[in-house]
Amino acid sequence: MEKLPAYKKCYNKLKSDIDNNVYPIGSYLPTEDELGKMFSVSRTTVRHAIDLLVKDKRIKVKQGAGTQVINPKERELTSFSKFHNVIDINTLFPDNAALTISGTWIDRIPANSQVASALDLNEGTEVFRLQRVVSSNEQPVIIQTNYIRIDFFPDLDTYREQLVDLYYFIQKHYGIKFETGEEHINISSADFLDAQILNIEPGSPIFFNTRTAHCSLGPMEYLEARIRPDLCHFVVRMKEPPAWYDLPEFQKSLERV
Repeated sequence: MEKLPAYKKCYNKLKSDIDNNVYPIGSYLPTEDELGKMFSVSRTTVRHAIDLLVKDKRIKVKQGAGTQVINPKERELTSFSKFHNVIDINTLFPDNAALTISGTWIDRIPANSQVASALDLNEGTEVFRLQRVVSSNEQPVIIQTNYIRIDFFPDLDTYREQLVDLYYFIQKHYGIKFETGEEHINISSADFLDAQILNIEPGSPIFFNTRTAHCSLGPMEYLEARIRPDLCHFVVRMKEPPAWYDLPEFQKSLERV
């Protein structure tokens, strides 16, 4: 029998407690730290379980207040936010750009605190580090580093030349699909090594993006990408909100969120 990931155990227990009125409507769940101690898991694992409960419309996260259990009758109404009409976010290059990937290298390193937290591991646990440079018309644009759990894909480093599309390879070779992910787009400055690779001056502004990807087994990959902002851009595609978005009763509900 397949072992249930830690985040799903947390999710199932909290879902059961909410449905059985252990946490009544209007009450707040324990803090992330408290839940982590209750389940003996990391905050990253707790957050993943919380995310699933939010998607189930059983709770809502209120900044500065906590995580509140919501009324089932209000779930359909309050679940929609101004950002739920985002379809996707893509990184775009010029139409005539010829994209290439070079310098592919994969090795094993001990996870630092950031990587360990993202992948729900103990600090120092070995992970794969996959390093690549993405170029547009032979000009380096992205320095991409993926940190991947070894226990999920133990022989991944024997397929270095086949890792052009990491998620496609993992699905095809291991039968494991990417399920959910969260990416953060930040602004940073290039250090000396980044500048040498990207052909820019040290201290130049760059995008510094991070992403954690989850599969059925749990968090499987943590990405760090350093990107030249002058050679690509991000596009957010959106769709028109549903007609009921402008209804007075819905607008009033937003004031309570």
